[in-house]
Amino acid sequence: MKFLTNLTLGKKITLLTAIGLLLGVGIFSSLGMRAVRQATETTLQDRLTTARIVADYVDEALGRALSELNNAAAAIEGDSGKDDPGPRMDALYSMYSRLSIYIHGVYLINQQGQVVWSRPQGIGSINPASYPSISQAIASGEASVSGLVSAPETGLPVILLASPTKRQQVLVAAVDLAQSSIAGFVQPIRLGQTGYVELIDQNGVVVARTQPGPELAPFEQSDHSGRFAALIAAGEPTRGVCHTCHEPQQRVEKKDVLAFTPLTAARWGVVVRQSEEEALAPASELRKSLLLFGVGLVVIALLFVTVTTRDVGGRIRMLTTASRRIAEGDMITHVPAAGNDEVGILAESFDYMRTKLKASHDALEQKTKELTSLLSVSRILTSISDLPALLDAVLAKAVEIIPGADAGVLLLRSGDQGDFFVQSAIGVDKDALSQSSLAAQQGDTSQAAEAGEQAKQAVAALLQSPVLRSRVRSSLSTRIFHRDQGIGGIVMTSFRDSQAFSESDRRLLHAVADYIAIAFERTRLTEEAEQAQALQEADRLRSQFISSVSHELRTPLTLIKGYSTSLLRRDISWDKASQQEFLQIIDEKTDELRDLIDKLLLSAKLEAGALRLEKEPVLIPRLARKIVDDTASRAKKHRFTLSFPPAFPVVEADVRCMEQILRNLLENAVKYSPAGGEIAIAGETGGGQVVVSVSDSGIGIPPEHLPRIFDRFYRVDSPLTHGASGSGLGLSIVKGHVEAHGGKIWLESTVGKGTTFYFSLPLNHDETEEQKEDAEALDETENVNTAGR
Repeated sequence: MKFLTNLTLGKKITLLTAIGLLLGVGIFSSLGMRAVRQATETTLQDRLTTARIVADYVDEALGRALSELNNAAAAIEGDSGKDDPGPRMDALYSMYSRLSIYIHGVYLINQQGQVVWSRPQGIGSINPASYPSISQAIASGEASVSGLVSAPETGLPVILLASPTKRQQVLVAAVDLAQSSIAGFVQPIRLGQTGYVELIDQNGVVVARTQPGPELAPFEQSDHSGRFAALIAAGEPTRGVCHTCHEPQQRVEKKDVLAFTPLTAARWGVVVRQSEEEALAPASELRKSLLLFGVGLVVIALLFVTVTTRDVGGRIRMLTTASRRIAEGDMITHVPAAGNDEVGILAESFDYMRTKLKASHDALEQKTKELTSLLSVSRILTSISDLPALLDAVLAKAVEIIPGADAGVLLLRSGDQGDFFVQSAIGVDKDALSQSSLAAQQGDTSQAAEAGEQAKQAVAALLQSPVLRSRVRSSLSTRIFHRDQGIGGIVMTSFRDSQAFSESDRRLLHAVADYIAIAFERTRLTEEAEQAQALQEADRLRSQFISSVSHELRTPLTLIKGYSTSLLRRDISWDKASQQEFLQIIDEKTDELRDLIDKLLLSAKLEAGALRLEKEPVLIPRLARKIVDDTASRAKKHRFTLSFPPAFPVVEADVRCMEQILRNLLENAVKYSPAGGEIAIAGETGGGQVVVSVSDSGIGIPPEHLPRIFDRFYRVDSPLTHGASGSGLGLSIVKGHVEAHGGKIWLESTVGKGTTFYFSLPLNHDETEEQKEDAEALDETENVNTAGR
């Protein structure tokens, strides 16, 4: 163990690495796996060679069979004068017999599918479309070999060899592969206990299969029919291990080694397949041997590593424990020494790091404390808008976050050249400090050479005041600058400790002073913004007022001017009816002008607060009925409904104002429900007040316009309101009247469904009996239908 302790960490790591590489990973990961791959590759290549040998033989057999069929077709062309091709067919049968090819039947057919001659006889026609190889031979003029098809008439599985003649005929031989040498050659081939060979046609149908493969069923599809058909079409040989099926409709449970080779004489392929377990048994045995040998070597290497690393591991665990203590905040406990090697040097570095971290942690903790304190001050700045209250809260927070402070005073300057005064005080009597004359103790401040000198002298005078002079043991102060001018100072005092404040406290107090300056700047900017906004709004309202009034004045004045000019013309003599009509229009438009001017004057009075109310007992239901009667004659499309409870109370109000309120709301309801419909005036009592509502089923008001609907000259700007005229004063006058009576007004509106305006008026509870009797005389509900007027 002493030997290992004196070794450097680099030597120990080198020793362990060399042992592991020499005894384990190097030998078995390179040589072992390479041998396994070579054995597997050799097995696969052997199966591919077998497939190529079978493919060559089948190509040769099919080639000779096609050659003999072509010779027979050429001989039939030479015997064009003979009607019976029987002798030629006998020669073909004899030649195929010598080639060990069993002919199921021979057919000579024309392009229409009619059988010219056949053996066996009795077949009248063969549809070429049912046999693509025949159609191909007719179309291309070349001999072709089909896949496995059903023989004409019998339906047995055969292949068709087709050879065209120049007489527009096709000589077709149906070959039974099960009894022919083409399949017979394949049958003796055996590959271990599980290997076998298959012939696959272009449709994925198994043409022939050797033992010990599964028993072949007629027209059996291969388990990889789609994949083999694609390989036949591409003409590509391949080999590999198949673990999954390539057909989504099929499921293969076995794992095989496959080798595939396409034929050249026909669109077929040869498949040699064997179970993976049998084919790759040598490679598997080699892999197992290498694995066992490798595990043994790893165990040996682990023993060496365990012995070697026990020493290093113990000391590293000691360093780990020390690092965890440091991570948990223990910066005081020293890291013990751990030898003279690299681990010992690392332990010394850990201890040095601990001391540095402790210093940094202390500094960071102080900074965090300062930032947290400043954050609390900034929250005050953002949560309080009133400047005096904000300054009181900031000073209180400053006394709280500076540990040594027992009291705090905030001095501000009154005006640009005024004296300093105590704005806020925490921990001392503000009234007692305010009685001290700071200006008298500042001396001749007019000779101050730099900005803020007067604030500095005011702070000094404050500390010398009778209230603080005998109590203060230590103090900390800073000046407040706003726009390069000293506007005040902030003072922290301690009554207990002569060394109560640190440099960190000084930085923190400077930051608080900066925050106070920011608060003054924010107040200034807010005031300027409000002034600018007020000026902008006043300018906008003036422009809107001029535009609205100009429009409202122009229309009636134009009509008055036009009709009066027409009446004054000497070249035209108007009859009495026309003159009366013109004068009536002039009179109506004059009333409109007078109404607009009255509204303007009334709006100005309301804004100036100069409206005088002449209150008297008013029966609102009776007044509403009167206004409805007047309005209904001009609104033929609308139906008006009055709904007031029995004994609706009498209110003390100015009857002219009440009439104008109801008339304006009613005219608005008519104006903004151009399609007609019901307009309802209703009233209810409760809570010492009456509430009157006027509702319509008109176009409604969009939600974004609701907050400003009672502003002077404000009109809803939307496509639905462009056809309605108005000055934008009606609702503002209604609001002014309601509020002048001590009431409130509000509305509810849905676009497309209508609007309901509500206003409330306070009740005078000292009603006379006569007033109550008048109220009880009103009907509970009264409906006014303009169609009947």
